[in-house]
Amino acid sequence: MYLSDLHIGNGNKKDDFKYDIELIKILENLNTDSNNELYIVGDGFEILQSYENNIKTNDVRDIIKSFDFQYIFNEIEEKHQNLIDAFRKFAKRNTIHYIVGNHDYYLLLDEKMKNYFKNFLGENVEVHPYYYDETWELFIIHGNQFDPLNRLTLTKNGKILPPYGELMEKFISKYFDNEILTVLPDEILMDYDNIEPKMDIFLWLEEIRNKYSIRLDLEYKWIDMFVKFVRSKESKEWLKENYPFIHFLSYLFVNKIGGIKIGESIVRTINYFRGAKKTNYLLKNVKKILYESRYIPKKYCVGYSDNDIIIPSKLQGIIMGHIHIPSYEIFPNNIGETFYCNLGSWKHTVRKTSVKNKTKFLKRTQISYFIVKESNKSLNTQFIIKDMI
Repeated sequence: MYLSDLHIGNGNKKDDFKYDIELIKILENLNTDSNNELYIVGDGFEILQSYENNIKTNDVRDIIKSFDFQYIFNEIEEKHQNLIDAFRKFAKRNTIHYIVGNHDYYLLLDEKMKNYFKNFLGENVEVHPYYYDETWELFIIHGNQFDPLNRLTLTKNGKILPPYGELMEKFISKYFDNEILTVLPDEILMDYDNIEPKMDIFLWLEEIRNKYSIRLDLEYKWIDMFVKFVRSKESKEWLKENYPFIHFLSYLFVNKIGGIKIGESIVRTINYFRGAKKTNYLLKNVKKILYESRYIPKKYCVGYSDNDIIIPSKLQGIIMGHIHIPSYEIFPNNIGETFYCNLGSWKHTVRKTSVKNKTKFLKRTQISYFIVKESNKSLNTQFIIKDMI
């Protein structure tokens, strides 16, 4: 069985995993036999939002050294005790394969942390940056490697920079979240952290301010904070390494008042082009793997591999997560067909839609998991997607 993006957290305001009972039942049913395997395809546990970076460095290896990872996992266990017990019970008879994503990549960069996590989760637990199942010819990877804003960066002087999305999350959380949490109604606090894509947040804030008659100009506050983030040392360093030809734009934010207008223009421009480009970038890269080149460049895989990831020619399926949208596609080839499954997530998402030519944000909650069985030397697949109330 395969699932991803559970984001099981430590019970803070960023932890909205609430399907413990549903997942426990699934694990119990899967544990009736002793030859089953569970694959958690990235972001199973929410480490990114479970720590605060209080040291003045932008190298993830130094950030990880400041972790009290035992405290992080103990907090998670305290809030989800029955679920952790179910994982451990399953791992006594069967194997858990834990593929790492972008909210838990720290496991790959610290051996002590990885070993502690393996013991924390159960007896038969393996942690992988990605995985190829030679028996069933399945390639499994989280997918953030194809997302420029959510992969690690190796600098020219040997530093490993956090993903830009993480830098922005930490910066805005530190300087903006406390203020917004005091004015937003309780029932929509979790929605704020689940806007997809993230750059739509300021449009959502505009809708919420009007709907609830909030006097504080939330959009202005958010864009102001976005401007401050772009001007930050961490942002400038990341932009210089990844997009040196547009790095100079960060210096346009020197004047605060003018910066706000520029920031708003940039955010609106980004949203326009994101809206115009409907192509699923993971699906696009899957097609590239299948029909053009069977490898993932090493610059995409910092922290996960020191070399290009070579994908074997024998391939019956590709399984990913990351984008929180479940999907299943079949692609023909010379010897048959190959499937691509994106596992979706176990948390709700809030996405922009158009209703009578007006922008609205709708919340949708789904849980999904993918089952593969072998029958008569062929693979039978079943994709379960449940809408939750």
